[in-house]
Amino acid sequence: MIRVNLTPAFLIHRKAFKDSSLLLDFFTQKHGKIRLVGNGLRKAKTPLQTFQQMNISFSGKGEMKTLTGFEADDKPRKLLGETLILGIYANELIAKLLQEQDAYPELFKAYKQFIGQITELEKHSQHWLLRIFESNLLAELGYGLDFENDINGNKIDENCHYNYQPQIGFLPVSTGKISGQLLLALLAKNLANPPNYEQLKVCRNLNRARLKPFLSGKPLQSRALFFTN
Repeated sequence: MIRVNLTPAFLIHRKAFKDSSLLLDFFTQKHGKIRLVGNGLRKAKTPLQTFQQMNISFSGKGEMKTLTGFEADDKPRKLLGETLILGIYANELIAKLLQEQDAYPELFKAYKQFIGQITELEKHSQHWLLRIFESNLLAELGYGLDFENDINGNKIDENCHYNYQPQIGFLPVSTGKISGQLLLALLAKNLANPPNYEQLKVCRNLNRARLKPFLSGKPLQSRALFFTN
C-alpha cells in the first residue's frame, strides 16, 4: 500500500468514471504524471480546478490509486478564449508525452511558471511563452537541441539563417528560414524580447517538427480548436 500526503500537483485532465466518480490525471512535482480515481467527485460542491497548483493526497495498490484529499495552494486562474486553448495544449503535451510516474521536477517548475505567466501577457508574448515551454519540455524528455552551436560546431550567429536537421541541429544556409536571432532567444529563454510575427510562426513550425516523432500520430484536440497552418 502506497500513501502520499499533500504533494504539489496540477490537474491536467479529468473524465467521468462509473456513477459519480472521476478519473483524474495529475502532473505532480515528485511523482510525475499519475492517474487517480476521485470517488464521488463528479458532483462535488468544490470541484478540482485546472491551472491551479494544489496539494493532493492519494493511496492504493497497483496502477490505479485513489485521491484521498486535496487543498488549493495557489490562486484560481480563469483562462478564457485563446489563452484557455494554449493552456489545454500544454496539458495535452504533458498527458501524451510523459511516462507514468516518472518525476520531472524541472519540467514541473517550467509548467508552473508557464501557468503563472500566461494570463499576464498579451497575445504575441503568450505564444512565445508557449514556444519556450515546448522547448523546455523536449529538453526535459531528453530531446533538447544545441541552440548555441550549429551542426558544424560553429557558434550560432544572430545575423545568419539556418535550416533544421531533424533531431540533429541547425545547418547554416543563406536561404534558411530560421534566424540565428531566434535560436539565441530560445537559448536564453528570453520572454522579454519575443521574435517578430514571422519568426514566431517559424518557431511554431520548428517545434511542431520536433514534437511530431514523439506524438506517434496521437491527435491533439487543442490544435483542432486553434492551431492551423
